[in-house]
Amino acid sequence: MTKVRTFTLAFSLILATAGCQTVKNSQDKTLKPDSETDLSVAAAFLESGRPDKAMYELRAVIEREPKNTSALTLMGLAQLALKNPKKAVENLEKAWKLDAKAEHALNLSSAYMENNQLESAQKIIVKGLSLNEKPPYRHKERLYHNLGLLAERKSKLVAAEKAYRQALVENPTFYLSRARLAAMMEEKKKFNEAKDHWDMARSACPGCFEATAHLSKYYKERGDLRTALGLVKDYRRLEGLNPAESKMAADLEQSLNNELTKTATNHANQVLKTTER
Repeated sequence: MTKVRTFTLAFSLILATAGCQTVKNSQDKTLKPDSETDLSVAAAFLESGRPDKAMYELRAVIEREPKNTSALTLMGLAQLALKNPKKAVENLEKAWKLDAKAEHALNLSSAYMENNQLESAQKIIVKGLSLNEKPPYRHKERLYHNLGLLAERKSKLVAAEKAYRQALVENPTFYLSRARLAAMMEEKKKFNEAKDHWDMARSACPGCFEATAHLSKYYKERGDLRTALGLVKDYRRLEGLNPAESKMAADLEQSLNNELTKTATNHANQVLKTTER
């Protein structure tokens, strides 16, 4: 039995918060040696952000083995990354029909949402949640997360919040649902609850700048510039940060430093005026 890495990503389709997505191992009993190599190469290309190269590797596998669910899944995810949802749906539907597993329902629901097939997305999520797999699917939070995204797309915010909360019952450390729930609490002006969710999101994914940025804003708006600045400094000490997010953090740190200096100067001037009197 040979092992091939495949992707079961819960795409955050509304806000494009793609951080902290994971790759898992799966098994395919039918792989030929050449296919195993090609799939490993394709998976590596996908993981490194080159879905175009992954697509070319996968074409050869699918030509040889048109019912290879691992190849079809990877091709679907590559097409999603290439902003080609119609082809993504085509490949992921084939994978689902060949092997009705929850992870295939998850990926297909993401493709349906990208292709604006909202009713199809809801049906496949419900099917995925209803499956009685052995062993049970270990990432139900991703299905509930997509259910929340779908509800948001339909402007059903109560249902979306319920779905995100259920995702966090399944897995309290799931960053994507924690971040969406925090943002929803901010929109409802429940700032203290939002802050608690952003704290937990930051713990779940220290390298995700979004959580640090929101927490920094929370403290800044309450006049606690030192805590706001400290959070950003702690973030910038982390290794392996995304270059774009690292730049945003550096800019925010500079802005907070400037504000802190300005506040200190104003305070000193006020003290001086009081003394002169």
